[in-house]
Amino acid sequence: MDKKYNKQAIKDMLYGTIAELTKNSTFYWQGVTKDYSHLTDQGKEQISIILESIIPLIHANELEELEEHSRDLTFDLLKDDKK
Repeated sequence: MDKKYNKQAIKDMLYGTIAELTKNSTFYWQGVTKDYSHLTDQGKEQISIILESIIPLIHANELEELEEHSRDLTFDLLKDDKK
C-alpha cells in the first residue's frame, strides 16, 4: 500500500527549507566562525513557521506508520488463527 506521507520526503523538505533560509542574510547571519553565526529575529520567526507547518506532516506520517503496523499485526494474527 502506498503511503500518503513519506518520512524521507519530510526530512528532505525540512533540511532543504532550513538550508535555503541560512543562505539569506535577512534570516541567518553567517560570521567568520560558527561561534559568530546566528539566526536573526526574522529567521527565528521563520523557523517557527516552518516547524508549525512540518510538525503536522510528521504526526500524520507516524499515525500512518502505526496504522500500517497495526493492520499487519492483525492480518498476521488472523493468518495464525486459520492454521
